[in-house]
Amino acid sequence: MIEFGIVGAKNSGKTTLVEKLIPLIITQGLKVATVKHTGHTHTFDTPGKDSFRHRLAGAGLTMAIGKSEMAVFALPHDEYQNIAWRIIKESFDICLIEGDKSSARPKLFLMRNRDGLKGQLPEGIVASYGADVLDSEIPHFKDEELDSLVTFILKAEYTNNAKVR
Repeated sequence: MIEFGIVGAKNSGKTTLVEKLIPLIITQGLKVATVKHTGHTHTFDTPGKDSFRHRLAGAGLTMAIGKSEMAVFALPHDEYQNIAWRIIKESFDICLIEGDKSSARPKLFLMRNRDGLKGQLPEGIVASYGADVLDSEIPHFKDEELDSLVTFILKAEYTNNAKVR
């Protein structure tokens, strides 16, 4: 399974790019998973609902299953995260991870709103995306080159002698 990160400053277009990439990857006959990583504290479940009450009572992992969707809620613990990653790795061909700047996985850096990025560039940047070029030694893709970007991601060219910034 391919794990590929999409990173950039706040409001740089990460979610919009992920939305564009998903259908292009699906047309290749692949199953796509996504992970939205955030550094903020959020409650993704609704206080008072049964699934929230299950977690409040101490369940490490809770699934809410309805007719039109399913959700998995887990405590932020390595063991539970490993369970979720195991499910993704066993069931999907590719996972696009939006916003996880600290992982070692290869990443695409979005150039829009670069001034809004706090601190240094993340490690593992293998390509850039947007109107401006990040580094002439790594591949750069513009909006009209999304098919080429998908090919780059799927062929995992970034693992074979490509410069990693």
